Amino acid sequence: MSDRKLAAIMPRRILSCWIFGLLFLAACSEQPVKNKTQLEVRPQTSARKAKPAEPPRSYRMADNQNSLHLLDADTRLQAGDSQAAQKALDKVNAGELPPELFSKYKLIEGQIALSMGDAELALKKLEGVRPAILTDADQIAYYQSMAFVHALLGDVLPSVRARLKLGRLLQKPEQQKQNIIAILDALSVLPIETLGASSPIADELSGWMSLAKILKQRDVAGFDTAGQIQQWRQMFPGHPANADYLHAYLNPPPIAQQTAEAPQQPAQPPSPGAIVAVLLPNSGSYASAAKAIKEGLTVAHRLAASAAPQMPLKFYDSEKDDIVNVYRQAVSDGAKQVIGPLVKEQIQSLAQAAELSVPVLALNHVENLSKTNLYQFGLSPIDDAEQLALKAKRDGQQNAVLLTPDTNQGQRIRHYLMSAWQANGGAVVGMESYDPKQHDFAAIVKTLLSSSVSVNGQKQSLALFVSVTPELARELAPQLKYSQNSEFSVYAMPNLYSGRQNPVRDSELGKINFCDLPWVFADAYTGQLSQQAVQNTWQSLSDSQIKLVALGIDAYNLIGQLGQIANAPYAGATGRLSLNNENRITRKLVCAQFKAGVPVASGFVE
Repeated sequence: MSDRKLAAIMPRRILSCWIFGLLFLAACSEQPVKNKTQLEVRPQTSARKAKPAEPPRSYRMADNQNSLHLLDADTRLQAGDSQAAQKALDKVNAGELPPELFSKYKLIEGQIALSMGDAELALKKLEGVRPAILTDADQIAYYQSMAFVHALLGDVLPSVRARLKLGRLLQKPEQQKQNIIAILDALSVLPIETLGASSPIADELSGWMSLAKILKQRDVAGFDTAGQIQQWRQMFPGHPANADYLHAYLNPPPIAQQTAEAPQQPAQPPSPGAIVAVLLPNSGSYASAAKAIKEGLTVAHRLAASAAPQMPLKFYDSEKDDIVNVYRQAVSDGAKQVIGPLVKEQIQSLAQAAELSVPVLALNHVENLSKTNLYQFGLSPIDDAEQLALKAKRDGQQNAVLLTPDTNQGQRIRHYLMSAWQANGGAVVGMESYDPKQHDFAAIVKTLLSSSVSVNGQKQSLALFVSVTPELARELAPQLKYSQNSEFSVYAMPNLYSGRQNPVRDSELGKINFCDLPWVFADAYTGQLSQQAVQNTWQSLSDSQIKLVALGIDAYNLIGQLGQIANAPYAGATGRLSLNNENRITRKLVCAQFKAGVPVASGFVE
């Protein structure tokens, strides 16, 4: 049977799962492409050998503009903007590129085609790549791209062969484990007779096929799986799957211990007529936020349904009627789980006026509100402030000044920051507010920096906590930079960054610390529904909507695990999630700094 003909027997669920993984091509790299501003090149060799350390060649060191356009295309692609990447790539004269940059050019072409869902075009472009002269990071991207392309085309064995080469490049155990799982999942769709085809030599691929044949029969009554695997180990003693990865594949962790890479999957098919009700507004001031959340819910549901039957989502307009009536109608329609409402007043009304026979995952937070079967989950600034204060404290800061907008929301954020900082033993020595319509912060900066603290005649460092939009951050950063004061560090609330990269405009934001959703950092979130993987979902949304897609993704994956996360944190797109004693889902965030206009994650605050 030919590889291409195998497409006819490949289950739709396998193809669907691969489709959702198309664009996290740099995620397995030890040095992700997204955060690199340099392209390393090395001469082609006949065998892979340890390379002497040498300074990498920068795109910007090239003699012409082609390399700069190539860098621009690479940066925009890694930011999730394929259309902008293509426009930048169109400016490159490929005929003038040296071999190593030409291969990089073809790789980017293939990745763009892959992001657009055109697997045949992607394959054509990738066939022009010479992987041996790429950097290790780009080789990883290349072989993962080839694996995805062949998978989408139904070419199972070429996809597996690409993953075998990918496995030799991966360094981290978790990356190797995920690659092994992908290989076994791919081979699992092949018929027994194909997997049992004899090979003249006991090579790595024949070892994988022999193992996949054993695993395919493990549920057959009377089949001695353990004995067969023991024989397989003896036949293939040096095989990559002979490590702990095979045990992990055969014994997956219980659902409460799994991460966001494994969305909720019911052990049994849902009852006929059972639904997940979603209560969100179709009109009013919250409609745009609801739209983004719906996108996240839908894409998460689609991924889960590709692996196992799921209760369908049914959307209810929370503005159409009293929220209590909407809830009761949903329950009457067969709702077993309810996601929403979003509006705080509706959450409060629902809690006060109704007995909640079906659990509700509200998508906002009302303080001092607790009720049985009501769980609150949102992008709460309380979590943002607590994580930012903890980051500053871990950095050794003691004294802080606050700068927040002169609005009702700004006053709340000031309260959250002050409470979080003081709870960590810090002192607030100054506070200022600003008009969000202004762009000149000189006077305010001067006043804040006069709030210095001295001990024994020595000035102490200050932590400047700020809440600013991306636009105002770009105005504020240069004024802080040229303030001639080196005794302060800047810590910004996550509204500093929309989730849409803009390296040129954000070039002045260097050394500003902020803590945000893992989902907006390719290095921090490795779930199948990463920001890159679902770029077509959020690209057309406004900056204020982007992060709400991640909220929708987590909301869907959490609704069936509300009992478990009380005992084990959940690694979600919006953070490391836990349930507190008020049934509020709290978030631990990833902190970062801007480097060359691109946010680079440093890790969770511990």
